Amino acid sequence: MELDAFLEIEHKYGLIHDKLDGFAYWTYFRRDLAGDIMKKLDSGGELYVYPERSIGQQTLARLGTIKYALLYGRCPKGKHDMLILNAERRVWSQDHYECIYTDRIASEYPGSAVMERPYFQKHYRPVKTGNLFYTDPIEIKAMVHWYSRQLFHSKQLAGIRETLHRKIRKPMEEIGKAYQVKCDIERILDNMVCGYYVYQTKRKELGRVLDRLAPRIILEVVGYNIDCMIINELAQERRIPTVELQHGVTGAAHIAYNYYPGTKVKQFPQYFFAFSKFWIDTARYPLAPGNLREIGFPHLDEKAKAVKNKVSKSFPRQILFISQPKIGEMLSDIAVDLNELIDAEQYRIVFKLHPGEYERWRERYSRLSASGIEVIDNSRVDLYELFAASVYQIGGYGSTATFEGLVFDLKTYIMRAGAYPAVASLCEKGMARFFDSARDLYQLILADSSEAEQKSNFWKENALENMKREIDAIMSGSSG
Repeated sequence: MELDAFLEIEHKYGLIHDKLDGFAYWTYFRRDLAGDIMKKLDSGGELYVYPERSIGQQTLARLGTIKYALLYGRCPKGKHDMLILNAERRVWSQDHYECIYTDRIASEYPGSAVMERPYFQKHYRPVKTGNLFYTDPIEIKAMVHWYSRQLFHSKQLAGIRETLHRKIRKPMEEIGKAYQVKCDIERILDNMVCGYYVYQTKRKELGRVLDRLAPRIILEVVGYNIDCMIINELAQERRIPTVELQHGVTGAAHIAYNYYPGTKVKQFPQYFFAFSKFWIDTARYPLAPGNLREIGFPHLDEKAKAVKNKVSKSFPRQILFISQPKIGEMLSDIAVDLNELIDAEQYRIVFKLHPGEYERWRERYSRLSASGIEVIDNSRVDLYELFAASVYQIGGYGSTATFEGLVFDLKTYIMRAGAYPAVASLCEKGMARFFDSARDLYQLILADSSEAEQKSNFWKENALENMKREIDAIMSGSSG
């Protein structure tokens, strides 16, 4: 999806800076709207697959939230130099679950506290993260506030909805015309009204967390999550520097990292630590160039070296499919068709699901389920070990894993349909090849026509040292 028209229209109406009772309604939900448009413009699947739960399962999940709140929801006492908002989708590592983006840096700074959001109303345990606390108490308060307003203040809700409708109707109509789609304004309004009340509670509660911990710096993952955005607002008011650690593909098609030139966004972090200069150059961040830093990815640095020393390429030669919810159905069909074409004595296929696909994949990808192909549907299998054992990787859309696979010198093939510009650029640079069908892919594999070179373009080396150096400079006030 080309974002120029979207950015120009929201700039024309001043939507980034418009607020309702302090709530920057557009900034918090522009990604939701852009996702709705993108979904209408292509034929792919959902960005995420949410669990389907019975009433009983929903009740247990709610009780689980209360348990997490009671056992792990207490904010640490005293001041802490660093507050880390980690990635809640942890990954299994030997005997515990780790946040691959923040656990290493947290261990380097004993004076840090780590705050974790729930992942589909649960948390991965056991963990080794020190000074860890969960936001479940805040989630409970936010939901109670929202539900009570629905029950007892329906007129107020209707008034807020009407006010928001007046504010967004014209720009949404223009955006719809620009992309020749009908925007679902009612759904967006539903989300904005809910967000209005959730924001009120979370702003108050997260403000208390900041005042209690008084951090000198805040690190965050997935800066467009509502908790991170609220923290960024609060931190700016308290003059606490905020840093987002890159966790995935950014690029010109990712609305969360693209704004009209010159726009200042209070909900955006003050610094962005990128995997490399390549990622800095691919998006229109609302930051001064000096606040965009080349860092690398410490987890990749460490794990790639370790895995390469213990895992060798497999035979039959392994073809690794890297899936995502948006392309999962199409990609799984291609994997099944390819499996019927290849010589099983020469090649084997492994299909690695994205964590957002683990729920209900057997019913969603019925052909794959019945194909006999090995499917990785949990986070306990090491992705890097899969890379190290493979010869080919097949990906598409906006998968960061595709770039990680290049570190392992994998022959790389990209499904053309829906590929993000950043991913498509691999083919433009001659580091991968596009394919449109299983037959295309089969011919490319037979020809072995792909090169995995220039991988350093995407990953700056010595990432952990780079990160520590930049963090220390920011905390000391010597950073630009």
